[in-house]
Amino acid sequence: MIWFLLGTSAVYAFLGQYVEALTLCAASVPVVGMDAFLHRRTQASTQGLASRLATHATVVRDGATQTIPATEVVPGDLALVGAGEPWPADGIVLHGAELQADESALTGEAYPVRKHPLREYGADDESSVDAVHWGFAGTRLLTGQALLRVIATGRETLYGEIVQAAVGGRHARTPLQQAIAQLVGVLIVVAALLCLMLAWVRLRQGHGWVDALVSAVTLAVAALPEEFPVVFTFFLGVSVYRLARRQALVRRAVVVENIGRVSYICADKTGTLTEGRLRLAHAYPAPGVTAEWLLTVAASASRRDSGDPLDLAILEAAPHRRQPVVACLCCIREPSPRI
Repeated sequence: MIWFLLGTSAVYAFLGQYVEALTLCAASVPVVGMDAFLHRRTQASTQGLASRLATHATVVRDGATQTIPATEVVPGDLALVGAGEPWPADGIVLHGAELQADESALTGEAYPVRKHPLREYGADDESSVDAVHWGFAGTRLLTGQALLRVIATGRETLYGEIVQAAVGGRHARTPLQQAIAQLVGVLIVVAALLCLMLAWVRLRQGHGWVDALVSAVTLAVAALPEEFPVVFTFFLGVSVYRLARRQALVRRAVVVENIGRVSYICADKTGTLTEGRLRLAHAYPAPGVTAEWLLTVAASASRRDSGDPLDLAILEAAPHRRQPVVACLCCIREPSPRI
C-alpha cells in the first residue's frame, strides 16, 4: 500500500497536479510511521538480549594487558574479568578466588553460582570440563576477579545460540492475517477490473490515455481496501504498546493475535518467568527473637559491595538497620535496654 500511494503520487506529480501528489504523500505518512513504530517495538527483545553482552574486554596479549572491543575477542585469548563485569565470551576459568556468577539470563535462577578455577587444562578436553569451571557470555561475575581462557565467541557461545533462536524462527501468517489477505485479494481483483473498465470507457468517449490513466488511478485510490491493513496494523501496534507497559517484549507484532488464543502456558520452572532477583518476603526468627532484631543482625552481616543477591535482598528489606551488632555465636538474643 505504501508503494501504491507513492507511485500514484508520482503519476500526479508527472502530470503537474502537485496538490493531489502532496495529498497522497501526506496520506502515506501515517502508514510509514506505524510501520517504523512496529519495527522498533518488535526489535525490543533482540536489543534486550544484546544489552546483556559485554561491550569491551580486558585481555592479555603478548604479555601486556589491553582493553579492546568485545567483538575483537578471539578464541585462545586470556581475558581478565572483574566483579560486576559480564563475561566477554564462553571460556574456562583458569584463576580466581571466591568467584560467584549471575547466570539467571541462561538458567532463570536468581541464586549466584560458584565458579572454581581449573587447575589442569588441556585444549583437547573442553567438552569434559564441568560447568563450574566455565564462564558464559551473557552472564556476569558477581565477586572476585577471574582469568578466563576464551573458547567460543559470538554465535558460537551458548548465549549466542539463544539470540539466534530469538532472531530466527518461522514467520507463518496468523489466521486473521490469512483471512484479511484473502478478503483484500478479492477486493483488489474487483477494483482492478472496475479501474480497467473505467479507463476503457474514458478512451471510448474520446478522452486521451492520460485522462483515462488518471481516472483509473483515482478510482483505485478510492476502491482499493487500504483501510484493512492499516487498521490491522494499528490495533497490533496498540496491543504491542500495552504489552510493553507490562514489561512484555514482543518481537513480531502478529503474535499478539496468537496470544489471545492461548489457554495455558507451561513453563519448566518459576525462575524462567521471574525478574532473576531475590527479595526478602518473610522472616522466621527463632523463639525469643523478634523479626526486627533478626533483620538488624542479618543486615549487619551483609555487604552491599559483595554483589551477592542474598546480601542485596536483605539490605533492600532493611536499608536503615545496618549497624554494628554484638551477638553471641551460640545463641542470638535481643539486647537488653541497657545495651
